[in-house]
Amino acid sequence: MLRGLLVATSLLLIGCNGFPKDPEHTLDQVRNGTLIVGYSANPPWVVKTANGPTGTEVALVEAFARTLPAQIQWRNDTEQNLFEALEHRQVHVVVAGLTDQNPWKEKVAFTRPYQEVGKEKHVLASIQGENAFIVALERFLHQQEATLPPSVQP
Repeated sequence: MLRGLLVATSLLLIGCNGFPKDPEHTLDQVRNGTLIVGYSANPPWVVKTANGPTGTEVALVEAFARTLPAQIQWRNDTEQNLFEALEHRQVHVVVAGLTDQNPWKEKVAFTRPYQEVGKEKHVLASIQGENAFIVALERFLHQQEATLPPSVQP
């Protein structure tokens, strides 16, 4: 019920004129442009292959990019380096099999949990304060709930 209330509130805010805003215009820059995604291998969420990343979170981000529409520029690195890049606005999203208990949650924006496995709530990380971008990503994740398997066994 709380999740539904949060989503309804997010959708209501989208309907308001010019709110939420991105102080640095991230959503405007990504739309019809390039979505820079940092990734770190953590199967099955993110799997590094010779042909690029695959996995549950990679598929989610690829589908999100298609809605904008945007091309994806992938950047592979350690989780630490990716969070620092996110903090300095050098990437837009980080996927690495993250949970809402990650210690970086104070410095970057975590999405609402898109899936729960046991007691772990899986999230994606984004630029803190770019609210229109975050709302667009969370709205997309909410729309995907019905298509995600109820449980993924890593």
